[in-house]
Amino acid sequence: MKILAATRRAFLRGAASLGVLGLGGVAAACGKPRIVRDSSHGGVHFKELVPRKPDDTLPLVVAIHGLGGAPEHWVEGWMKFAGSATVALPRGFDKHEDGFSWFAWDDAHLGEKSDMKSASLAAAVSAAEERLWKGIAALAGSRRVIVAGYTQGAILSFVMAARHPDVVVSAFPVVGACPESLRPKDKSRAAPLVAYHGTADDVIPVQAARDSVDAFKRAGSDARLREYAGVRHTATDAMHADLDVDMQKALPAATKD
Repeated sequence: MKILAATRRAFLRGAASLGVLGLGGVAAACGKPRIVRDSSHGGVHFKELVPRKPDDTLPLVVAIHGLGGAPEHWVEGWMKFAGSATVALPRGFDKHEDGFSWFAWDDAHLGEKSDMKSASLAAAVSAAEERLWKGIAALAGSRRVIVAGYTQGAILSFVMAARHPDVVVSAFPVVGACPESLRPKDKSRAAPLVAYHGTADDVIPVQAARDSVDAFKRAGSDARLREYAGVRHTATDAMHADLDVDMQKALPAATKD
């Protein structure tokens, strides 16, 4: 798979920044005690961060890494996540550099012309989502699910929100977009979502995120895009802060009665 050096560095810089804090980094100082365990469900490998006192009424938060990421990169940050939830960190399907990838990603899908219209990209994302969702559904059981993801993980989060509104309570895609053919259509129901994107992103243009969120809105979903002026293809402290607040707000709706 060919990827420009600058693009690769951009992905890995972003993955590293999320690896330090986790997607819930702002809440790190007041996290809940959790135990780490390895598991496999539906053919998908997870690192599960489980409360020391198991509670099956708690929601399942699934955090999906980006290109070159791995569950190990996120354990420290997510162990400190303040929300009452079990956190699952799935592992990508294919080895990529020091981490993993979820689907094929080449130069044709990147840069200013990456408008998510590519049929080959949509097919690859669709197949990866189906494969990953099988594992998530097996792990979740009857629990409600919150999904969050970065870059490739964000793309998958968009698609899960479109496909599984009965299980996904909220989705939080960070620096991603939804392939055009996989967006909600004809008023089809979709899960609520909040997306986060820099206006100067030169890998996944902000317009692709705008178009994705607009498609969810047209389908009647509660969908919002938080834009960050001048930010390129990375996650910033401001994104982390906003994401943490938004995820905390979503947790009560995901908790069983």
